[in-house]
Amino acid sequence: MDSQVTIVGGGPAGLHLSRKLKEKGIDSTVYESSPDLGRPVQCSGVFSNNFAELLEMPKKIILNQVKGAKLYSPSKKIVEISKGEKQADIVDRGEYDRHLAKGLDVREGEHVNSLDFDSEYIVGADGAHSTVARLAGFPPLEKHVIGVQVEIDNDSYDKDFVELHLGQSVAPGFFAWIIPTDKNLRVGLGTTEKPKEYLDRFIEERFGKIEQRECLAGFIPMRVRKPMWKGNIALVGDAAGQVKATTGGGIYMGMKSAEILADAIEAKDLNIYEKRFTKEIYPDLKKAVAINKVLSSMTDEELNKFWDTLGKESMVKLMQEYGDMDKPTLLLKGFLKNPGLITQVPFIRGLLK
Repeated sequence: MDSQVTIVGGGPAGLHLSRKLKEKGIDSTVYESSPDLGRPVQCSGVFSNNFAELLEMPKKIILNQVKGAKLYSPSKKIVEISKGEKQADIVDRGEYDRHLAKGLDVREGEHVNSLDFDSEYIVGADGAHSTVARLAGFPPLEKHVIGVQVEIDNDSYDKDFVELHLGQSVAPGFFAWIIPTDKNLRVGLGTTEKPKEYLDRFIEERFGKIEQRECLAGFIPMRVRKPMWKGNIALVGDAAGQVKATTGGGIYMGMKSAEILADAIEAKDLNIYEKRFTKEIYPDLKKAVAINKVLSSMTDEELNKFWDTLGKESMVKLMQEYGDMDKPTLLLKGFLKNPGLITQVPFIRGLLK
């Protein structure tokens, strides 16, 4: 017999699931197609303070720490959001994955082409293009954007802040980002079409002609895949579409979902997985989708006007107090506690329903 649980995909969700199962005395094997765990890296590497509740972060994998974000409108108006203290770590994702894998049964360079495993449960943690989902007949992901990222050298950039740039002229359907590491910048964007063309234009406008390195691209799921389980097969992480449509980040949500899945496997009832996910995690993902729909539908002119409101002192204070990159519902609760601000942002009322 194979392990009690076969996990396909050695990213954070799959590895965290294996760790949690091991803590429960349930043996699992992780099959990772890459011969070099954690490579290639398809991630911006921004880990919020919320990750502290999941797993201690080794200092050696932290490349930088940022205190906030600078939000850019299409006309380059800036709204700065910062609490004056560390809000996120910029990490080496490959090293983080290897840290997660310590002490686990991980088979690198193993391509899974069938579900012929003698295991009690099979889990697809193999990303947006999940082989497990395809072989098991799960419905395809409803929507995605294409993300592309490169690294560039820049010594003069403010390493305390990430930059987020919105606009139909910048990255239709999503946004562009600039993330400072210890020695360079990760610059990328997500969009529905021609991502590299948009990225090249963005980089030239922001930095001029400059050398690009380590170009990486991948699908960013924008909707949860339902159902997330059938029979003895479950999906987790990007394979299940457990990604925030506001930021494109899925590691935190994927790892939290993996913890729920581990509990469900221990109870031998995968229905627990979907029920608890729907109650504990889905509300934030649902609100993230709603926020993305509004922002991505705005014209550049509408976004520029919105930035006039966003830059008001009362709005900045609200975002500083209630903003959380992993939990958009907290920001909406902030509006409920400050009803006078709701009238300043017309679409917020619809998001509060």
